[in-house]
Amino acid sequence: MKKRTNSLLLFISILFLSYNTIGQVNGMFYQNPKIDSNDIKKLYLVVDNLNFFQDNEFASEKIKGYTLPGFRLNPNLSYILDKNILLEVGFSLLHYWGANSYPCYSYSDISLWNSNDYQKGFHLLPFFRAQISLKDNLQLVFGNLYVNNNHNLILPLYNTELNLSSDPEAGIQLLYDSKYFASDLWVNWQSFIFRNDTHQEVFTFGLSTKTNLINPENKFQLYIPIQFLAQHKGGELDTLSPDLLQTWTNFAGGIGANYRVDKFIDYISFELFYSGFVQNVGKNSHFDNGYGIYPKLSVGAKDFKLNLSYWVSKDFMSIFGSPHFINISTATENMVFNKIRIIYSQLEYCYKKNKNYSLGFELNCIYYLPFTGYRKGYGDIISSDYADFSFGIYLKLNPRFKIKG
Repeated sequence: MKKRTNSLLLFISILFLSYNTIGQVNGMFYQNPKIDSNDIKKLYLVVDNLNFFQDNEFASEKIKGYTLPGFRLNPNLSYILDKNILLEVGFSLLHYWGANSYPCYSYSDISLWNSNDYQKGFHLLPFFRAQISLKDNLQLVFGNLYVNNNHNLILPLYNTELNLSSDPEAGIQLLYDSKYFASDLWVNWQSFIFRNDTHQEVFTFGLSTKTNLINPENKFQLYIPIQFLAQHKGGELDTLSPDLLQTWTNFAGGIGANYRVDKFIDYISFELFYSGFVQNVGKNSHFDNGYGIYPKLSVGAKDFKLNLSYWVSKDFMSIFGSPHFINISTATENMVFNKIRIIYSQLEYCYKKNKNYSLGFELNCIYYLPFTGYRKGYGDIISSDYADFSFGIYLKLNPRFKIKG
């Protein structure tokens, strides 16, 4: 594979920049799931708009670069029927500047999907959410789900870029948040089938928990995160070949610590995860199982955040994770890598002085240490170290207009 000159210098430069401006773009994707009892019997028009320009400068046989310029628009009518019942109805629109048509569904890997029908100029889906608050800290959601910082999943399990490209998640969700324990349990139903349909039923089950081991109000916090994802393709009405049946599982668990400094630096945190992949059903993966180890250091100061992580993996695949963390190429067919080692530096900035808008910037540098692999029919691969980088700028507008009440 092609070696990039000065790749280490590039990585050090971006890392130096990060430490001198220590960000939280992910916070732009957060939605508060709690029902506000002050808005009972009031009807609002809520306009949730995310404008983005994401540029991925990837240039290797492992991942090819691309740019995502566009916006998401989610206008909906929001009405609280009672102190614990919320109803939201609207639509979700995705547009990339310069795109003329979109397939009706964005899940391109669902086998034999019927993509003859196209939407012109934008990708449009209905939006519906029915929510009941069973207790102050327990929410049951039907319809479109709260993704909430990507379900708090780590980057190897959930790529934050899905906020700019994938269909909104929809299904059923149970959210719990207390002083010592928080959990997000959900089913995302991605593909529904009728009899004789020519595509597969597809759904994803997820669980993300955080258990505080000591009082979270202390300056020093210690916690245990546990994360799980399982995706199944195929169902009882599936008329396709049994060879296309597939169930994959990803999981991660470890320990985390956070210290609130309360000076120029707001906090310092460290997390250590062991991640896994299992192909439970099917023969579509190059691997039956694999693993990854993911230590991550984060520093936050005012509107800035720096994440610095290391990743080592073998035979690892991911359902929704960033392609940097998997042991195959997404750019070259049948290219498989042995143990992958990368250093991932991520600088985030989020400016938010008003609840109705926020401005974010993100800079990522991914430094690959030398690795080996092979491509079926071509032989062994030996790669020297190199660096990829990406950046994005985002503007989120989410005003609310009272219509009645």
